[in-house]
Amino acid sequence: MVRALLVIAPLALALLASAPSRAADAGAPAGLPSCVQVTTESRYVPYGYNHIVHVRNACTQAAACVVSTDVNPEAQRVDIAAASTADVTTFMGANASAFVAKVSCSLH
Repeated sequence: MVRALLVIAPLALALLASAPSRAADAGAPAGLPSCVQVTTESRYVPYGYNHIVHVRNACTQAAACVVSTDVNPEAQRVDIAAASTADVTTFMGANASAFVAKVSCSLH
C-alpha cells in the first residue's frame, strides 16, 4: 500500500503542475472602458510560469492599451481592433504563478 502511494503521489503532483492555472485578477482596473475586459493566466511551462494578460475589446471602436504587471512593470502598448482580443505575455519563466495585471485603455 505504501509503495503504491509512493508511485502515485509524484504522478498526481506532475499532473497538477501541468494544468494551466489562473492568476488572481485584481478586478476591473479603474479607467477601463466598460466594454473592455481583462483576465490573467499563469501558464506552467518547464522551469517556471508564463504570465499572460488577456484583453478583450467588445467595444465598437478600437482600443489603445498599456499593459504591465507587478512582476514586470515595463509597459507594453497594444492596439486592439473593435470586437477583438489580444494576449500579452508579460513574463516568461517566472518563479511564482501569482501576479497582478495593470491595464489602462482608451478608445479611438
